[in-house]
Amino acid sequence: MGKIIIKLYQNNNEKSDIYKKFFGRVRHATTIDKQTLAEHAAADSQIEASDIATVYEAQFKQIQQMVCYGHAIQVDGLGVFKLSISSEGISPEEVQRRHPEYDPEKDDIRDFLNARQVKNARLLFIPSKEIKEALRSIKFETHKSEWITND
Repeated sequence: MGKIIIKLYQNNNEKSDIYKKFFGRVRHATTIDKQTLAEHAAADSQIEASDIATVYEAQFKQIQQMVCYGHAIQVDGLGVFKLSISSEGISPEEVQRRHPEYDPEKDDIRDFLNARQVKNARLLFIPSKEIKEALRSIKFETHKSEWITND
C-alpha cells in the first residue's frame, strides 16, 4: 500500500494540558476531484472517463438526497454513509418548565421533546472492512523539513 508523509506540529496553546507536545498530521499530496477520479477508474476499465464522471454525478446526487431523507447508504467495498445529528440535552425539569402539562409519573418524556433541540446535521462515514484493512497497511514517515510549530 501507499506511503504517507506526516508533518509534525506543536501545540502552542498555553491553556492546554498538552501544551508544547508534538503531534502528527497527514500531509495531503493533492485533492482529487470527480473528473480525476473518473480518469483513474477509466484506466482500470473499458469505460470512458466522461461516462464514469456522469455516473459519479448521478450517484453523488442520489447519495445526497437519500441521506437527507434519513437513509443510510452502503457502498460495497467503500463503506456506509449515514446522517448524524448534534442536539441539546434537556432535563426533566426543563421539560416540566416548558410543558406544564408534563407529568413524569404518567407521561413519556420523549413525547415532549422536539426538533428545535437539534443543533446541526453531519454525514458520518463508516469504512468497509476492505478500507480498514487497507488503512492498516499504510506506512508513515516524517522528514525534519515537515516540522511546523504554529498550526
